[in-house]
Amino acid sequence: MKNLRCLLPLLFAARLAADPAPLPDGLYAEFTTPRGVFTAELFYQQAPMTVASFVGRAEGSLAQRDGQPFFTGLTWYRVVPGFVIQSGDPTNPGGGIQSRPQPTPEDDAAGHPFPFPDEIVPGLHHDAAGTLSMANGGPDTNSSEFFVTLADTTRLNYLHSVFGRTVRGADVVPLIQLNDAFAIKILRVGAAAQAFKADEATFKSLVEKAGKYSGAKECGPTTHFDDPDKVLPQEIPRAKNFNFKLANFQRFTGQRLYARTYATLPQAADATEKTTPAKFTQKLARELGIAKNGALAVYFADRDDWYLWVGDDLTPTFNPEKKKLMARKTELYNAVKKMAAGYAADARKLRGPENPLTPADLAKYSVDAMLDSLIFLFEPQPKT
Repeated sequence: MKNLRCLLPLLFAARLAADPAPLPDGLYAEFTTPRGVFTAELFYQQAPMTVASFVGRAEGSLAQRDGQPFFTGLTWYRVVPGFVIQSGDPTNPGGGIQSRPQPTPEDDAAGHPFPFPDEIVPGLHHDAAGTLSMANGGPDTNSSEFFVTLADTTRLNYLHSVFGRTVRGADVVPLIQLNDAFAIKILRVGAAAQAFKADEATFKSLVEKAGKYSGAKECGPTTHFDDPDKVLPQEIPRAKNFNFKLANFQRFTGQRLYARTYATLPQAADATEKTTPAKFTQKLARELGIAKNGALAVYFADRDDWYLWVGDDLTPTFNPEKKKLMARKTELYNAVKKMAAGYAADARKLRGPENPLTPADLAKYSVDAMLDSLIFLFEPQPKT
């Protein structure tokens, strides 16, 4: 007994040493899982509508189920190693099934109540493991489904609304297994977080004030992105998603970025007119009405080459050091090739040797790399 009394101060001191420092002022979601606990900071000031939806469902002030908070009893029903873990829909049966492309009328009330539009904030990126973001089936189809990234997933930028990041227990997130249960506790630290409202009236008010998607839902000759020769994979609507991404980029930043993929250089209507990739790209930019105040990237699959048009209004941002324009473009093309190779390498690790990448897959990663590069270049910088 005497020895135990001697050990108690040491045990107490060890516990104090193991306890993390107090969280700074802010709003947090603490996830308790069979693998441990992780905590995500919620960006309630930058993305109040999305955070109000999440917090309201977690605390029970929005969309209760059977008199309990909405997320009660849910599991991680989608786990993709090296990519994401996902949950938030009580009607999803699990087993790794991806979220439905569109909620069906039968399960809207149970699985996707209180839908809301995208709330994409320039500067909030899927650029690291532990990013908390909304799952959806296209623009403005957010509801209850969310995911946590397991790696840098930059290519999801401007497709999904980031609203938090893991600040504690980052080592726990990749340990999560399919159908693991979890519980969420909202932590409010400081007066501002305490005052943040997540009730139904506040949420609906935020939704009413939010802008709505007005871009094209299908690709075509005048849309932000088009793949007329079907260069990209067709089993998943990659071209449609790229169009959503660029339309959302203009929606949330005002910047006009367009892109096209072709199997080969289209021939001029006049057989006597000599067409080059550069001339074709310039002409297309004029036809799209972005020759002065936008940027257009065109990919020719047979060459595995990009050609870029940058309007005069965007040239200072694209080429701030005033290098020769062709040299600056070559820098970008080389960076895109390197980034695309990295995306492809990551994909090979996830897919394994039994599911090799196709030429269409490689073209898709090249488009990912080009669009991500242009977005980083032309995205407005946060005010300091």
